[in-house]
Amino acid sequence: MREPRNPFRLRASEAIESDTTFLKLFGPGMLELLPSGQHLWDKPQVFRSAPGAGKSSLLRLFTPSVLLTLHSFRRNDDLKELYQKMAEIGVIGEEGPQLLGVFHSCARNYATLEDLEFDTARKERLLFGLLNARVVLAALRSALVLHRLDYPADLGRITFGANVFEAFGSTFSVGSTGEDLHRWATKLEGAVCDAIDSFGGSDLKRLPGSETFSALSLLHRESLMIDKKPVAERVLLLLDDVHHLTHRQRSRVLKVVAELRAGVGIWLAERFEALSSDEMLSSGMSEGRDYEGEILLERFWREHPRKFETLLLNVADRRANAAVDVEISSLDSCLQASLDGPEWVAKYEAAIPTIRSRVIKAVGDRSLFQAWIQAQEDAAGTARDRSISWRTLEILVHREIKREQGSFDFPLSASELTERSDSQLKAAAELFLSQEFNLPYYFGTRKLATLASWNIEQFMRLAGDEFEEVVSSRTVRRAATLDAGRQDILLRAASASFWSEIPRRARNGEKVLKLVESIGRFCRQRTYEPSASYDPGVTGIAISMQDRESLQDEGFLQRNPEYSVLADVLAAAIANNLLEPRLDSKAKGSSWMVLNLNRLLCVTLDLPLGYGGWKEQHLRDLYVWMTAGYKPKQAALL
Repeated sequence: MREPRNPFRLRASEAIESDTTFLKLFGPGMLELLPSGQHLWDKPQVFRSAPGAGKSSLLRLFTPSVLLTLHSFRRNDDLKELYQKMAEIGVIGEEGPQLLGVFHSCARNYATLEDLEFDTARKERLLFGLLNARVVLAALRSALVLHRLDYPADLGRITFGANVFEAFGSTFSVGSTGEDLHRWATKLEGAVCDAIDSFGGSDLKRLPGSETFSALSLLHRESLMIDKKPVAERVLLLLDDVHHLTHRQRSRVLKVVAELRAGVGIWLAERFEALSSDEMLSSGMSEGRDYEGEILLERFWREHPRKFETLLLNVADRRANAAVDVEISSLDSCLQASLDGPEWVAKYEAAIPTIRSRVIKAVGDRSLFQAWIQAQEDAAGTARDRSISWRTLEILVHREIKREQGSFDFPLSASELTERSDSQLKAAAELFLSQEFNLPYYFGTRKLATLASWNIEQFMRLAGDEFEEVVSSRTVRRAATLDAGRQDILLRAASASFWSEIPRRARNGEKVLKLVESIGRFCRQRTYEPSASYDPGVTGIAISMQDRESLQDEGFLQRNPEYSVLADVLAAAIANNLLEPRLDSKAKGSSWMVLNLNRLLCVTLDLPLGYGGWKEQHLRDLYVWMTAGYKPKQAALL
């Protein structure tokens, strides 16, 4: 397949047909998600995230055709790092792949079983019958692919261990081969599908299907053999799209997987939307109850921000380098990363007298600030540095005046100005400057990575818009970089589009939008107070851990049904990565659940991209915000 003009547009793993292209675009940093140790291969692992976090791509990496391609191109410079990491975790070696990955998506018509007018036991029997048949077929096909054999022609070369015969009862005998198992699975799948179409009410024993997940017996090393040798050192079942099962089906499958204690590798990937509001407000945590491991992708990256940034920049460079029509080695080289260039000097120079005039007017005849003003008058530096310093001084002046002291008998020294002008305050001053004087604020690869909000697809979307502009520009006039102003415009357009998608992205979409908009307006008002009290700005709210527990308390929600709706709306916002949760944050002698806005939403609101600023809120206020919207109590600076 010919490489695309803009590889950033290839977001979903399924959209990348070629295994070679998939591997070249895959960031080895994704493997940081995997825990170390043997339990990775012999216990269930549940991968959860909002859409677009990379779950399907991670699972695809362990499928036979991809592993074979990686082995074939292991000397390729683009794939050496990935090959080395895969070798370190025991998946591949010089002799070839050492793992059989059996991939199966649960997206295909399982949920329709719940619509049948059968009792729960019959529906469950059909569910496991269909699941067993399809996993068996996937395992047989994968085994032959791994050994470069033909499917279905070489099924006769597959034989089984004793545990398989035990799991399937008298269905097979010692002499059975892959052909026999293939016929059985094909017949079972067809019978279940026929039963879905035609069965009315029949005796449970006559209903086609299975009582449990017997296909897991194939996942032991000694279970599947080709030419009487184990097909691989280890076998791993990769169940994707588990969220497409109904809540009952999903719960039952997860319970069976956990209780079987099969000692085999099973990875299950699902979106947060599969979780109940209670589970979502618990941040999806079930570790220690049903599963050996639960991997919440966004939470992992939030706890390891440097690793996430490294992953994104690596993926960006891989995609930029894969583009046709233009020669670009990295995305970073295409994007202007500062406003120190001559094209911005005039704007900063024009801002200084305006800010200085405001400071002098605010100070009036107070002698308190004379040393500060004189120090700023004498300050050297670039036009950008001096304008930020003047804006910082203005904020500090407002803070001092706000204190409403009875008298100003003790003039402030120049050293005090230096001490108080910390990096957070200067960041607030730079944000204020950008809004007041129409200067770009959202630009450069580091801010692009931050705007991803721990979601790879969101990063690809933003980077794709900017890369498209770069390619078009170079095709026409070979411009060296995309200037900061144009980056800012593109990111603001992407933010506006992201806001417009909320109603159709999330359950209770209109209520989610109303609540998130209200949180955003509240954050903006607090951010742009003249004294910048929450420098560099507020980008989230928090509820007490006690209030969070109330939203999970069935009795409380029955007595307060309006809060049941609020719990569902908050859960939907978190599930779609519109609000980023952080549990047990300590402040004011209490513990809080902080809910930060997705960073891309911050762009439309002209908010900073840090995570430090948040303000606590009561549930009753959030309910009002969700239903009637947020009403500012006083005017903000802008």
